[in-house]
Amino acid sequence: MERQAAKAAKNAKVRSFFFGVLGVLGTLALIWGCGPKVQTGTWVERDSELGRHSRHETESKAPSKAPPVHIDLSKLDPLTIDELDEATAIGVLEQLGDKKPAARVGLRAARLAHHRGDDADARALLARAASAADEAEVHADLGALAKATAAAPVDPNVVAVLLPLSGRFQAIGAELRAAIELVPPDGSPTTPGAGVNPAPSISGPKGKAKWLFIDTKGEPDGAAAAVDTAAQKGAVAILGPVGTREAVAAARAASLHGIPIALLAPSDGADPAAGVFRLVSSPGDEARAVAKLAIDDNFPTVGVFAPRDDVGQDAADAFVAEATRLGVRVTAQGTYDPTGGKLEPDVKQFLNLIPSKNPELAAHLRKNPKDGWKTFTPAVQFTLLYVPDRYDRAAIVAAFLPYFGVELRTGESTDPNRLQRKHGGVIPQIVQLVGGAGWHHPSLPTRGGAAVQGALIVDVFGAESGGDLAVAFNAAFQQKTGRAASSAAAEANDAATLVAQARFAAAAAADPRTAFRSALAHGKLADGACGPAAIETDGELVRTPLILEVQGDELVPAP
Repeated sequence: MERQAAKAAKNAKVRSFFFGVLGVLGTLALIWGCGPKVQTGTWVERDSELGRHSRHETESKAPSKAPPVHIDLSKLDPLTIDELDEATAIGVLEQLGDKKPAARVGLRAARLAHHRGDDADARALLARAASAADEAEVHADLGALAKATAAAPVDPNVVAVLLPLSGRFQAIGAELRAAIELVPPDGSPTTPGAGVNPAPSISGPKGKAKWLFIDTKGEPDGAAAAVDTAAQKGAVAILGPVGTREAVAAARAASLHGIPIALLAPSDGADPAAGVFRLVSSPGDEARAVAKLAIDDNFPTVGVFAPRDDVGQDAADAFVAEATRLGVRVTAQGTYDPTGGKLEPDVKQFLNLIPSKNPELAAHLRKNPKDGWKTFTPAVQFTLLYVPDRYDRAAIVAAFLPYFGVELRTGESTDPNRLQRKHGGVIPQIVQLVGGAGWHHPSLPTRGGAAVQGALIVDVFGAESGGDLAVAFNAAFQQKTGRAASSAAAEANDAATLVAQARFAAAAAADPRTAFRSALAHGKLADGACGPAAIETDGELVRTPLILEVQGDELVPAP
């Protein structure tokens, strides 16, 4: 319930996500809407890089029927009809009913719908034209278009998996493919060596289930083309793609084809009514978990210091919003350059260590010109600091904090007398460092040294520090690939398990795609590589994250 309340504001923007008629063709370069033909929605991108995140916005609703048109029906000759745009053609059909030339007008509208990629609309218009008085006049053209727009028969045993198997992101594609291949797509319990993430046995025919891997090349056009291939192969559902821009294109195309899709892109937003689900965590999910950790562990004040990129902004915004909702005071917010430039100016800005803006610091530096920076104690206003970045840059950020006099909680008891002597008679605020999945790397303790001892890490996958299935998955993945599994691979394995369960449950249904969508909407994992998980009513996956702590050279479950 808490998570649902926390996401209410976010979901207000995405509630009509992917719904609607696609509007006039000239707007398609700006508007990407999909789903039932009642409303129009968009997914507005904020970053062009794979794995970055998007925000969702809703445009004004398009009417379910075309607006009234003023066409002299007596002048509807073939040349005039061929000049009609789609909205006008549909409006004319409303006036004509089944009277001549409704078949020719319906053919024109169907051709336009097919041109913009909506073959479902095209088929509906062709069916309408079939009963018109002039059907015989355009019978051959109607038949040819019907053949071009015919939906491939659904194969309930095939799940298409869209991954970047070539191009600049092929490494992540190969990693996720290996993780997904550890899950049997028939949804049946695993056998030794076949996989590590079992799905419950469900009555019904298994068939010869298979994963159909299709290359997106890591590009939106490639993702849309991959969906077309999945439709041609009759896939009952789609798993993937990975990148946010790919997900936009793929979800739109899948909705037009009526194929349910389970996205692996780490972006907030889904729409189960349109068959669009999200089965991996986002930076926002991680940030909300850190905010909950703060209140659960009684940290009254928090700060966030994030890289100046879209991922950092998403995490920082979600953290601040959730902390505020939970009643935790956000007393410091700052950003730094993630491109490899000097961090020191940004750290000083964040800690209010600019002499021209801090008279106390300026006076201290005048009094202690040699070692003033080392002996000054900054006025730290937060008890917990969240740094949503990857391990290598986070280690550098962490090292700057004690260098500038910030006392970090190291997991050991702190002698207040020693601290008072060290800080010239002042007992400083002790700060708990917290990172996210990007911190989860075996080299973090070495890179960060003493500064990261006692730091907490919020992640979904514990590897050797997780549960039995996490350990088993990591071992199976390592045997298959020769390297340890990442959080992304573990999440893909769990996502594939949920999809396999839904496919198995839908295999015997008269309408397997509708049955799959319903089954996935109620999907649950009693356990998984990333622990228990379930699909919420908004179509997004929810799970309880794992909290790790840096102790010596290891990352261990926090007490």
